[in-house]
Amino acid sequence: MRLLHFSVLGSTSSHALDLARQGAEHGTVVHADQQIGGRGRGSKQFCSPPGGLYFSVILRPELEPADFPLLTLAAGVSLAAGLRRAAGVQPQLKWPNDLYLSDRKLGGILTESGPLRAGLPEFVVIGVGINIAAPPEDFPPELRDKIITLSEAGAVVSPAALLPLLVNELRAAPERLKADKAAVLAAWRSLDYLRGRRLEYGAIPAVGAGLAEDGRYVILDASGREHLVTAGEIRLSA
Repeated sequence: MRLLHFSVLGSTSSHALDLARQGAEHGTVVHADQQIGGRGRGSKQFCSPPGGLYFSVILRPELEPADFPLLTLAAGVSLAAGLRRAAGVQPQLKWPNDLYLSDRKLGGILTESGPLRAGLPEFVVIGVGINIAAPPEDFPPELRDKIITLSEAGAVVSPAALLPLLVNELRAAPERLKADKAAVLAAWRSLDYLRGRRLEYGAIPAVGAGLAEDGRYVILDASGREHLVTAGEIRLSA
């Protein structure tokens, strides 16, 4: 495993994407103790103070085209399993890319693909951020009641100890998806944070109904009609 470590980096995923475009091998890892430009979905930032685990893995998986959109879900299942073994906590998964613990955000996943060749991405970069032990004052005030760290949950584990275990889990995620997609989706559904909860999707009040076979999320509006969510943010109702 090729591992590149930085004390401070703008974004591990941005650096990994550059390396992947230059031909970096499958499994290459970019790890930083702190990100000053951590990225989430869309234009969101991912707050990355010292004391957390921030890394990105370059993957060149052999998957069917229809399975690439499921990689984020497979990554979530793998990370949850790794955290359960290493830290003794059981995160839930909030569609499509967040890990939750005690109703607060423990971490996030960012999946980005390279250019297409013969209809398939040349590579995929999966970025991960896990809140481990950063004190509350290191987060912006508006986030302090929305996030949780492993230390708050009573787990004693260091980023250095957690990194190789979670990297191995992520590297195995595409193979698990290829070998038994139904099992991966079933595992994700068992950890579904939104199912049965009152939600808002845009202006639609709804209830979470679970994961569709193609990775989209199913919500039910007030009349019981199903909506398949492909993108955007699903929020819990206040």
